[in-house]
Amino acid sequence: MKKFLSRTAMLSMTFFLILASVFLVVNTRSFYTGQYEKNNTEQATGMSLRDLDKATRLLLDYLNNKRDDLDMTADKFDASRQIFDRREKTHMVDVKALYAGAGTAMAFFGAFAVGMFFVMTRKTPKKDLPALLKHGYKTAAVFTLVLALVLAAVFTLGFDRFWTAFHHVFFTNDLWLLDPRTSTMINMFPLEFFLAMCTRILVVFLSLFALAGIFIKLTEKKIREKR
Repeated sequence: MKKFLSRTAMLSMTFFLILASVFLVVNTRSFYTGQYEKNNTEQATGMSLRDLDKATRLLLDYLNNKRDDLDMTADKFDASRQIFDRREKTHMVDVKALYAGAGTAMAFFGAFAVGMFFVMTRKTPKKDLPALLKHGYKTAAVFTLVLALVLAAVFTLGFDRFWTAFHHVFFTNDLWLLDPRTSTMINMFPLEFFLAMCTRILVVFLSLFALAGIFIKLTEKKIREKR
């Protein structure tokens, strides 16, 4: 029973860390700036880097419930116009719902993991707790390794198919199919942008997961020293 609790807690923690990594990267504005410069987004959109930054803040504020609309004008190809058209704004309604759902899932997995850890501490002698945590961590590590290898292969060999499948799974319409000849959004966020974002999320997640393992190791060492 205790080992089951440990495995459940660590897997819940893993899902929490995955989603936390998503939110960390999505809300890092410097990441967007770096990608805009790398992908030559100013030329693709006809917007200045300053206006691209404004558009980024607009989108993030919308996703994080700091504003209710995506209305903003900017100079695009030397003409002042709305940054996003109706189709893009409607698509972002779906994106915001998915984003909110991910936030709810992250809170659930975090709370569930904490609850499982609390139960474990009540049912397990302190001296036995690190070994129990290590057991659960090993299970989560196997899952993480398989996930990382699969995603690394997908990102390298067929990210375009993965990204298309992602949209078919999580969206019930075709609003995500945007025309690069007219859409600011698709030119701000081409496939290369999302490949870089997903790669960054994977790296952040693996780093956080490794830190969790180090914390468990240090806790075990500290308990041993007190014996």
